[in-house]
Amino acid sequence: MNQDEYKVSVVIAHYNAGNYVRKALDSLARQTMNQDDFEVVIVDDKSTKSLDIVQEYKGKIKNLRIIVEEQNHGYPSIPRNHGIDNARGTFVMLMDQDDNLADDTLMIFYEFAGNDSDVIIGKYAEGKMYNGTQVPFTKGINIKDANIITDHVLSTLAPHKMYRRSMLNEYDVRFYDSSYIPVEEDQVFNMKAYSVSRKISILADKDYYYWNQREDFGNLGKSSTYVYDEPWKYLNILSEVFTIIEDSHKWISSQKQKLKAIYIGRLFNSSYTTVLEIVKLQKNEEQREKLISGLREIINKRMDSQSIEDVRQESQWMVLAIKYRLNYEELLHFKTELFSTDFLVKENIKFINGKTVRDMIIKGHLCSVPVDFLKKESVLGTN
Repeated sequence: MNQDEYKVSVVIAHYNAGNYVRKALDSLARQTMNQDDFEVVIVDDKSTKSLDIVQEYKGKIKNLRIIVEEQNHGYPSIPRNHGIDNARGTFVMLMDQDDNLADDTLMIFYEFAGNDSDVIIGKYAEGKMYNGTQVPFTKGINIKDANIITDHVLSTLAPHKMYRRSMLNEYDVRFYDSSYIPVEEDQVFNMKAYSVSRKISILADKDYYYWNQREDFGNLGKSSTYVYDEPWKYLNILSEVFTIIEDSHKWISSQKQKLKAIYIGRLFNSSYTTVLEIVKLQKNEEQREKLISGLREIINKRMDSQSIEDVRQESQWMVLAIKYRLNYEELLHFKTELFSTDFLVKENIKFINGKTVRDMIIKGHLCSVPVDFLKKESVLGTN
């Protein structure tokens, strides 16, 4: 293992970034941390364009190294791994090639981490042209030892964080090869890091990371195959995350079941897609049913009733429908029935433990489906 020579190693996977990389490198050149204390490792995924712009910054960033892959991988996973492998900092900061940091990000992250934080999460900038969740940062409070559940740590599974390198190496926390996890590779990476970290810290008092949305929507030069168009792509990520949760020595049983609920709730209904849309992406009916049956097997074997009940409402109805053997067409009909305003008929609605639920029959199973996420306050007469 490389000895620590710097406080921080900034690792950037690069591919055909052109001028877009300037924003990232300019922000690193401006860091308030002494340039003797950090290095920047650019791992180029065998770009087809010149690296002259990156080379130009060797005169502006003291410790800038460029590693060129022998072949193009089409995904950032392997370049990031090679960057981590070659890092010589106490911490590794992962950045995307078209993003930028606040000028004091490295210094503040490093100092806040101290000797016991293994993952440091900084607030994303907000705005029309910025990506990134705000859920863990809404209170604006810095948290030294964040609770994995109540502090909404699973809301942020993107890779733009600082990680203690000794933790990454000791527990072999690396990105999976794209032949196994080609989509949402950062989610699996972060779940593994979370599962072994002594402390996870959150810095929410100001903007630290600028996750830029490019005008051409060409961020990271993603491969054209970076989609859930085959069942195994979706099934592998859910199965692997559940395995990481189950194998963790850090979390007790009740936490593990809650984390499964949180994760599947997020996966089934994210800000950009739902499980039904993923099923629709499959190439034919056979592939669609293969995906649904694979999800059903995971749900039935690896989630207990309490875990399913803890899934957020926006996703819980989908988990129940898949669990009780609805096929794709039946799922669509179930969605239509559930989302219909007719759900307000009194004989189907009741209140349980502060939740509004609708009793529905799913393949002979009576299910109380939470519907608070559907109701309009004015319709149900609440304030």
